[in-house]
Amino acid sequence: MAQNTDLNVAPYFDDYDENDNFHRVLFRPGFAVQARELTTLQSILQNQIERHGNHVFKEGTVVIPGQVSYSGEYETLSLQNIFNGEDVDPSQFYNASDPVTITGATTGVKAYVIGYQDATSTTPPILYLNYYQTGSDNETTVFANGENISADVPVTHTTGYAIGSASATTDVTSASNTGSSVTINEGIFFVRGSFVRVAEQTLVLSTNSTTESARVGLVVNETLVTPEEDPTLTDNARGSSNYAAKGAHRLKFTLTLTRLDEESADDGSFIELMRIINGVVQSEARNTEYSVLGDTLARRTYDESGDYTVRPFTFEVKESINNSVGGVDYTGAYSTGVTTDDNNTAGESFLSILCSTGKAYVRGYEIEKIGITRKDIQKARSFNTVSGGITNLELGNYVKIENLYNIPDIGNISGETTPYKEVKIYDTATSSRGSASGNQIGTTRIRAVQYLSGTSGQVSAIYRAYLFDTRMFTKLTMSGTPSPTIVANEATGGQKVTGVTSGSTGYVYGSGTTGTAIYLTNVSGVFA
Repeated sequence: MAQNTDLNVAPYFDDYDENDNFHRVLFRPGFAVQARELTTLQSILQNQIERHGNHVFKEGTVVIPGQVSYSGEYETLSLQNIFNGEDVDPSQFYNASDPVTITGATTGVKAYVIGYQDATSTTPPILYLNYYQTGSDNETTVFANGENISADVPVTHTTGYAIGSASATTDVTSASNTGSSVTINEGIFFVRGSFVRVAEQTLVLSTNSTTESARVGLVVNETLVTPEEDPTLTDNARGSSNYAAKGAHRLKFTLTLTRLDEESADDGSFIELMRIINGVVQSEARNTEYSVLGDTLARRTYDESGDYTVRPFTFEVKESINNSVGGVDYTGAYSTGVTTDDNNTAGESFLSILCSTGKAYVRGYEIEKIGITRKDIQKARSFNTVSGGITNLELGNYVKIENLYNIPDIGNISGETTPYKEVKIYDTATSSRGSASGNQIGTTRIRAVQYLSGTSGQVSAIYRAYLFDTRMFTKLTMSGTPSPTIVANEATGGQKVTGVTSGSTGYVYGSGTTGTAIYLTNVSGVFA
């Protein structure tokens, strides 16, 4: 996105139009140089930079990282508005190049002043602190309410550098507080086709709360700077600023760290860097987001690896509030009546689903959650009644059977100890109902039987038998009749058989032998 400021107005008359396909301004001897030609020359070059930048970087991305960090332990100190009959100016305690130390007259606590906030009609003057020494009792860690504080501060006089004194009194109630802030270090961002520097800044979200919710980012401002506003723009050909030689104006880009409400969608000049919900960082901008180059890398990643997780997301379902059901107590995610993460009022009608942090690649693009997210789910409170309805049971593997003769045990039977009785598999279809035909070749168990088609109760009706624990036999032919010691029965279970040469193993099933053959289950390897 190009700059918003229109320079095709007086006195600049920058009439550059990329559709003209002009790529150079060619000056000629003997012809006056037009101001608009010099401005257009810059626009041509800037257009080339913007085209290259748009190919490599996404709008608003960081090029040279300016680290963004959140602090939920930002110490503040509220002062009384008046001291010794005069208004208190908090700036007297602050020096950017040489941090000022303040000392409590009562507690003896010491702290560096790292910033300040002027008084308003509703708030007192406030100092931002870094505590570095406890009080004289070696226990007190913060300034007391209504305590006098003082500082030795540098004061510049015409005679040189001297030390002055500054004093104030802390607020009588809740003077020392812990707030929250976001800090960004110096860096370079790609904004509106230009590579713009951002200065180190600290944004105080709250002076007394660590549970703020906000979208934090950079606001882009474009301004025209004139020599009347900035005397350094006047001609300095003689070594000093010449107020009579005003010269050219400047187009200035400024990136200012600011906050928007969580629900705000005013993104016209806003670059989101961090989203904070109730004092917890939910998302943070990645260092650099590439444009066409990034799409190419994502396509290759997806072609090679598909979608996958690096740190899987996990989920936990809890009651919204403490609840007791059927004599069982359940711990809720919130206290009764508080506002949930989804801006609902916590109550027993909700469930709370927690999604953990995690990282995944979807279609080749990196997706990372750095904060825990809770979502409200409305509990089901309505129902329908169906009488004589059919419910489909999809229970896994099944076979279609016909000529059904009784139903096998598929649950606990009175007097029995094992549900899901074993069912034998034969190699020949049943010729006479109720009697097996052919040779047994395996065993299975049936979890459920479901009617499928035909006339129910008739021989031709087809049913689904859902199978599990299916074990097919391996027939092992011996050179002679096996020793009785390797024969097992159904009551004692099969004995283990091991091949001397192959090392293969198996377990004798049932009576175990038929002549010189042994029938094995759970075979591992191939017998020689």
